[in-house]
Amino acid sequence: MRVVTWNMGMAGRVPSRARVHDQAWHYLLGLGPDLALVQEALPPRWVRTEGTLVHGPFTQWGSAIFSPRYPLERVSPPAGSALRALGSYLAVARASLPDGSDALVASVHAVDRKATKEQLAGLPSRIARTSAGHPWVSDVVFAGLEGLIGERPFLVAGDWNTARRFGRSQTSKQALEFFERARSHGWFECVDENPGVEMRTWFREDDEPSQIDHAFSDRTLHQRFRGAWVAAEAAEPLGLSDHAPLVLDFDVPPIAMRGLEGRSRGR
Repeated sequence: MRVVTWNMGMAGRVPSRARVHDQAWHYLLGLGPDLALVQEALPPRWVRTEGTLVHGPFTQWGSAIFSPRYPLERVSPPAGSALRALGSYLAVARASLPDGSDALVASVHAVDRKATKEQLAGLPSRIARTSAGHPWVSDVVFAGLEGLIGERPFLVAGDWNTARRFGRSQTSKQALEFFERARSHGWFECVDENPGVEMRTWFREDDEPSQIDHAFSDRTLHQRFRGAWVAAEAAEPLGLSDHAPLVLDFDVPPIAMRGLEGRSRGR
């Protein structure tokens, strides 16, 4: 199972850049995703003929979940959930995986800002990281999704605007606390064998190189994680976005194959 998460960079783009965004969607499909969790996206009409698309209402751009193969069912945060205040920055769906299981999947765009009073409504003050002092949008997203997920299998990915390091700068205490909290709450980051070693996904000119796009899953799905890589050419030299796609591969065998294995052992 291949998962791609990508901030496609539509924020602030002039209408003339629509052609580039169309090319970005072609590039995305060329990566062969079974699930694509995208942000700052405005799906062209033809994308809907290629698979199932889930997103909230937006006219300029927003977060979306796309699959050319798997059934998707949109999930709306319940009344009173802080997630409702995030609007089109968040897309959530229930995905039917090839092994017959269901997982809650979310495409996240946590802007790099302090959380507003509206976003914090109904949430406890303790969601703030000690090193930050005040809750940020990423804290609201984490707390809200944790409540929505409960005990269900999950995959959450997107632009968290959080990195352990920016260029050669020292490790960020706020970022370390973010990742440590996630791990302690059963959110396992989908990274290669060396936890904490990041891959560059952020390519905006004059900004420090960093990985601000991340994916997390429950323990069971994480045990099936096989590797991650960055399609850097999408950002440089192609210039399709100022982010590069983060590509994740999982070993999730189809339920039909499991049945065949059982029959072969019975012979």
